[in-house]
This record gives sequence, structure tokens and C-alpha cells, in this order.
Amino acid sequence: MRKRLDDLFKGLPILEKYHWDPKRIFNKVTSDSRAVESGDIFVACPGTRMDGHDFLGQAIYAKASVVVFEKEPEITIPPHVTGVRVRDAKAALAVILNRFYDGPDQKVKLIGVTGTNGKTTTTYLLHRLLREKFPTASLGTLWYELPSGKAVSVNTTPGSEVLIPMLHQMVQEGVQYCVMEVSSHAISQKRVHGLEFELGVFTQLTQDHLDFHHSMEEYFQTKRSFFTGFAAPRKMLFNKDCAYGRRLIEELPQAKTFSVLGEADYYVKDLQMSFQGSRFVMCYRGQELPFQIRLPMRYNISNALAVLSSIDLLGFDLKDFRGALEEIPAIPGRMERIGTGMDYTVFVDYAHTPDAFEQVLHDAKQMDPKRIITVFGCGGDRDRGKRPLMTRAACRYSDVVIMTSDNPRSEDPEDIFCEMRTGLPHPLSVPGSIYEIQDRQEAIEKAISLAKTGDVIFVLGKGHEDYQILGDGKIPFSDREVVESALKRRSRVFLS
Repeated sequence: MRKRLDDLFKGLPILEKYHWDPKRIFNKVTSDSRAVESGDIFVACPGTRMDGHDFLGQAIYAKASVVVFEKEPEITIPPHVTGVRVRDAKAALAVILNRFYDGPDQKVKLIGVTGTNGKTTTTYLLHRLLREKFPTASLGTLWYELPSGKAVSVNTTPGSEVLIPMLHQMVQEGVQYCVMEVSSHAISQKRVHGLEFELGVFTQLTQDHLDFHHSMEEYFQTKRSFFTGFAAPRKMLFNKDCAYGRRLIEELPQAKTFSVLGEADYYVKDLQMSFQGSRFVMCYRGQELPFQIRLPMRYNISNALAVLSSIDLLGFDLKDFRGALEEIPAIPGRMERIGTGMDYTVFVDYAHTPDAFEQVLHDAKQMDPKRIITVFGCGGDRDRGKRPLMTRAACRYSDVVIMTSDNPRSEDPEDIFCEMRTGLPHPLSVPGSIYEIQDRQEAIEKAISLAKTGDVIFVLGKGHEDYQILGDGKIPFSDREVVESALKRRSRVFLS
């Protein structure tokens, strides 16, 4: 894939050029100095742990043809190397890569879904519906999926050096639509900078990632920039039920809106919810269409509404997708019901924010189970302000709460427990209704052992994850597998 330097840098805000040769030919583009080979372009990007500018010399020694950087170089750029100083190296990397791969975003229609919660479910459902009709790809938390197969998801939204070659591969595989989760980290780190999206969807915004964004306003402005930045999506869809969504609607009135609480461009009526699934009537453009999904909870109706609204905005007839939506089973780790044949219900869910806890447990309470038993922990090295809020929400709606470890990472689990405890009610409403069991497997097994007829158990926080992060390492751990094993053991006890 041979390109000239002029082709890649045309129109980019360049601050300074060294030994510029517009006809210079090169082999590939990378920000990893260890991957540089003779004739490559090396882009020095600042990072949280390391700074690519520290490796300019290494890249030149490895015979890079071109080096791109933000800071004035501390080394001399030799005459046989072209140096380019830019305002934003991460943004430049994304643009250069996209041009290097012949603009795959112009050949595959991109649909970006962003928000604190709902990204994964919305992306999963939309991908499942679109692939009924067209070659479709999906990129997100669960996995990366192309027609040729699935790959492990390293980041919710891959970095541009992974993302753009994948988009190029999609073109080669004939993909027409790519549905991707767009995380706030990805927006901030310019992973999707310059890509043209056919549709951008905003699910909602609640407290999370404040270890990275520092404030809710900064978090919102990051999300906002996806819709107002360098290349805004051609079409936009915003959740009117979210205060931050309403801010976006005021600023971008051309966007379409959806709501499960009131009227919007797309809204619902006649909601019926149970632990087995949901029914609703969708109202849009003067039409009414009934739907049912196998997912419980009001927020999943909101997610389904976002999906159906997107289908309509893309120009398709919703009636053609109704049967497919109704047949989609549980999404891995997203309000996933585990086990059958019991007189109680167990769900595993990825909920790991105060708002997600509120939505899950509030809706569960409305369905009037005998008792709600909630197992949860809080991740280490992440937004510490969430911890008491998550405890408070769990205690507000649950009859039994079992606090345990999530992914403690480098933090001492006892330190995390201390901050979780500050959300406990005083005095405890029901003595003996709160347990602290640091070992997550023991905590889940305790919940199963306590279950009685009519109870519902929620194991929250890790969802689809098949590992637990302790220190700098990962150990195999799956909430789903632990629940299944505990249910089998309990079943054997009752049958013996």
C-alpha cells in the first residue's frame, strides 16, 4: 500500500517541517518504536505511562523514514529523515492511518454508540439486527466481530492502529455496516478522530470514570465532542430521558430523540415488564408498532428503543426486523438469566455504576419479587466516589446485600470495603441483612444458599468477564460459571 507523503499530510495543521520530501515513499505507520522498520513513519504520541517522544532516537536508529511529533525534538533530525511537528500527534496518527488505508470509513457505514451505560447492549442488538440483512461488523466490550470471525476485545474501542486496519479488513470482506461502542477514553485519546460516522447514538451519562475525567462536566464535554468535533456524525440520536441528553438536544436540535418516559421522535407506551422479558408499543412518525424482547427492565426497553430508532433513521422498515429482535436471547453478562427449573431467579449483570444499580434494582422492586439478594463489589484503582453510592443503592432496594471483591487491582480489598461501608444505612434496617465476604466465589455461593421461593438474585459488576484482576495479574474467574456450579451443587443436595 504505497502512498506519498503529500497524500497523508494534506490539510493537516503542521507546525514545522524538517527535510520535507513530498515524494518520499514509506511502508507503514506506527506509534510503537519497537515495531519501526526501515522506511516506516513513526508517530510519537504522549501517553499516560510513557511518552513516544522519548523514543524518537530509537525510531531513527531503526531507519524510520518519517518521524512525527508534538514537542520540539531534543535530538537532531538527520537529513535522510523527514520530521513533522504537529499540534496533536494522536489526532494526526488517526488521520494519517485512515488515509494510508484509503479511507475505509468512506466505504463502511459506521454507527457509533456512546454513553455510560447501554453501549454494549445497544451495539449488540443493532449488530444482530443489521447482520440479518447485510454483511455487518461489531466492535465493543464483548468482542470484535467481523463476518470472518470474532477476536478478543482488548479495549471497548480499539486504538486507531488496530481500529483502522480492521476497518480496512471489513472493506475487503464486503462489510456494509460497522456498529461500534465509542468510549469516553477513545474520544479523549483521539482513537476515532476524523472518522466519518453515518449515525451517532447517545444512550445516557451518569457517574463513572471520574478517576480519568475528574468531573462530570469534563466527562460530558468529552462525550459531547463526539457529536460536535472534527467530523460530527451525519445523523444523531439522543436519549431525552437523560439530563445530559437534553443538553445535547438543545445544542443540536437537528438530532432525533427517543424516550421511555414521555413523548419524543421515538417513544413507547403500554410497557409491560417481567423477569422473563418486556413488551411495549413503539410510537414513531405517526405509526404504532408492538414489540417484545427477552430482556427484562425498563432500561433495556430504552436500549431496544435506541436500536429500533437507529434502524428507522438508517432508512429501513422496522416491520422487517421485528421477528429477529424478538428471537435474540440473553446478551452475555447483560441481565443474563442463569439456570432454569428453580423457584427463584438468578441474573448476572455488568452494572458497575450507581445509576446502573438504581436502574436494575428499582425496576426489580417494581416486579414484586419475594426478596432481592444483591452481590456486588467495587473495582480498585477506579472512581472511588462511586463506592458509597453503589452500596447505598444496593441497600435501598435489596433485602440481602453481600459485599465482596470485584477487580481490586493494586488496591487492598479491605481499603475498598472501608469506602463501600460509608454507604451503609445507620442503623441497619434489618440486622443480619448485610454480609461482607471478600472471596467473590464464596459470596456468590452464599447468595445461592440463601435463596428461597420467589427470590431474585443479582450478581453485579463483572458480567461477561472471565477473569479477576489482582495486583498486576489476572486469574480465571467467571461469575456465570460460579453461579452455574453453585446451582448444580444446590440441586444435587435437594435431589439426594
